[in-house]
Amino acid sequence: MLKPASPLIFAAAIASAPSAQALGLDEMRVRTAFFATHYLQIWSSDNAAPIVRVPDMYARTVTFYGRRYTQDQLIAEKRRAIQHWPSRRYVHRPGTMQVTCNMPAQRCVTRSIIDFEVSNSRRHAAKRGSAKFDLGISFAEQSPRIVHEGGGSLSSRRFRRRT
Repeated sequence: MLKPASPLIFAAAIASAPSAQALGLDEMRVRTAFFATHYLQIWSSDNAAPIVRVPDMYARTVTFYGRRYTQDQLIAEKRRAIQHWPSRRYVHRPGTMQVTCNMPAQRCVTRSIIDFEVSNSRRHAAKRGSAKFDLGISFAEQSPRIVHEGGGSLSSRRFRRRT
C-alpha cells in the first residue's frame, strides 16, 4: 500500500508548478497524473488531516459529484465523509488512468478506476470496491487546482469489521 505523500512535498511540487502557459501538453499530462496520484495518497489516511489540504488543492468553487460547492461547503462535506469512514485507502487501478488536456482552456481531466477500502472501527463497519474516478485540474492560476471531482461506483461490498 502506498503511504500518503507528505503534505509539504505535495505543496512544494504543486506550488513550484508553472502556469499552463509555460507548460507544454506533455508536461500538463504528467503533472495531472502526479496530482491525481498524490491526491488519492493524501486522502488515504486514518485521520482528518486531509481537510487542511482543501484550500491548496481545490479552486474557490468546484463541481463535486454533480453539485457546485464553495471551499467551505466542500470542507464540510469532506469532514462528514471522514467522520463516516475515518480509515480510508484509495488507489488508482494500474493501467486505467487516462489524461486528456485542453491547452486553450488550460485544463486537464484524469479518468481512472480506483480500488478502495474504507472502515469505521467504532461502528464495526467497512466497505470495499471499485469506482470510476474523474478529476479535473485547472492550470489557469498560480498553481494547479481541482475544479471537478466525480465518478461513480462500479462495485462495492459492505461488511462488518471484526475488532
